[in-house]
Formats: sequence, structure tokens, C-alpha cells
Amino acid sequence: MTPKYKSNTRLISCLVCALALSLSLFTQQAQAKKSEKTISLIGKDGSKFQVAKIILTLQENKKHSFEIIWDDTKFSEHFLSMRPFKCIDGAQTVCHLGYPYKTKNRISKTDLKDLEYALLFIHKNEKEYGINFWNGIYYRLKREDNGTITGSVWETDMNELASPPEKEFDRPIGDSDLVEGAEGKHRFPKIIIQ
Repeated sequence: MTPKYKSNTRLISCLVCALALSLSLFTQQAQAKKSEKTISLIGKDGSKFQVAKIILTLQENKKHSFEIIWDDTKFSEHFLSMRPFKCIDGAQTVCHLGYPYKTKNRISKTDLKDLEYALLFIHKNEKEYGINFWNGIYYRLKREDNGTITGSVWETDMNELASPPEKEFDRPIGDSDLVEGAEGKHRFPKIIIQ
């Protein structure tokens, strides 16, 4: 083997090692920017009912973008009031209401509104044929010191969402539209993301 050939082989080996190291560091950084948590509804008795996972990706501005992946095995398909819903059946049937307008799907330590809008629900009695949009469930969220996000149920009229907001990314449900959920009324009075 000529010295020149040995030199080229060593150079190629070094380049391959450097590329592998760079790829490994890039993968570690990408994984560090992403985290996965579970979303669970909390029953009156304190039991957890896991309904989804959420993937959070850290952005440069210290905000997180998020993607929710619903566990379809926990829901049944319903066609109520002329539209499809995914529902958790029971004496009080709870249906997820997908927010029909754009959000940025971003949260920060002090602003969890986009996530609140992704977690809108409506409830109905299992014997009711349709669904009444004034039976809206809105979880007001807060971040705990340990990073867990918790929320308690508030009631609202989801007819507020019948028309798109005047400005893109506006949030049409204001504090004045929310009423604290009556104790004992709701099947899932709390939500936790951890």
C-alpha cells in the first residue's frame, strides 16, 4: 500500500467519524428540543382517563409549539347536530370540539391559551339526541412549579365560535364568557398534562 493511499484512507476515516459525531450531536439536540407528555382528564373520583399525548417543541423565542395526538381508542364516533364528534360515552357524554379557526399552536410559561383552545369539549346527557353548544367545557390551564400543566373546568357557550374571529388568531372566548363549573356537575372536572 502506498503512503498516499494510506493517507487518503485515514482522511476518509476521520471524515466519516466527524460526520457520525456531528449527526449524533444533531440528533441529541433535536431530541432535547422535543418533549412528550400525556393529557388526562380527571374524573370526580380522582381517576385519570388518558386521552392524548402532546409533543412540545422548544422554539428559539422560548415558546413551545405543540401537536396533540388523540388516542382514538378512548373515543367513539358520533354524528351530532349535523357534524361529527369524537366522544367519551357515559351518563354524561363528553365530546371533543375541535377549534375550527387558526391558532399558532404555541404556548409559553405565561400564555397557555392556544392549548386551552385545542382542549375544548361539549357535554350532553347520553339520552339526548343532539348536542347543545351552550354546554361547552373550557379548561383554564396553569403551569405548576414542576412543569405540570393543570386545569379546572369552566362552562361557556360554544355558540361564540359560530363565526370566525374578526382578526386572524384572535381568541373569541373571553373571561366574561366563562362561568366556573358547578361542583359535582361535570364528569371530568379537571385536566392534567404531565
